[in-house]
Amino acid sequence: ILTMKTSIQTLVTLASLLSASAFSPSAFVPKTALTQRNMFSGAGAAAPKEDDEGKLAEMEQMAKAMGMSIDEYQLGMNARMRMEEDINGLRLTAGDENVKVERDGNSPPQHLVITVTEEGKSIGKEALETKLVEILKDASEQSKKGREAAQGKMMQYIGEQMKGMGGPQ
Repeated sequence: ILTMKTSIQTLVTLASLLSASAFSPSAFVPKTALTQRNMFSGAGAAAPKEDDEGKLAEMEQMAKAMGMSIDEYQLGMNARMRMEEDINGLRLTAGDENVKVERDGNSPPQHLVITVTEEGKSIGKEALETKLVEILKDASEQSKKGREAAQGKMMQYIGEQMKGMGGPQ
C-alpha cells in the first residue's frame, strides 16, 4: 500500500508539472557535460594535467589508499566516466503512441519525457493513472537492464585495458 501511495503521489506531482508545460518544448532538460578525450592514454579524462602537481599527488594518494598503481586508478576513473556517459546516453521508451515515457538510464532519471495524447486522456483518470504506473515501472526495468549492460561493458573495457598493461588475464 505504501508503494502505491508513493506512486500516486509521484504521478500527481508529474501531472502538475505536465499540466503547466504539457505542450512546451521540454519540461525536463537533460544535463550535458563536456568530456575531454585523450587519444593515447588509458586514463582519458582521468589523467591529471602535467602542470597540476596537486591533482597528481591527490590521485597518487587515492590510488595508494586503494592498493592500486596510479595507472590502475586512472583506468578505473576513466572506465567509470565512460559508464556514466553510456548511462546518460540511454534513451528508453515504454508505452504506446497514446501514453509514452522516455527516460535515460539514471536512477532517478535526469531525462524524463511523458507524453499523453488526447486519446490517452480519453481513457479516464483512473485508467490513465494505472497505465502510467505500469509504463513507468516498465521504463524503470529497462533502465535497470541498461545500467547493468553499461556496467558489463565497463568491466570488459577494464579487462581489455589491464591485458594491455600486463595485468591479470
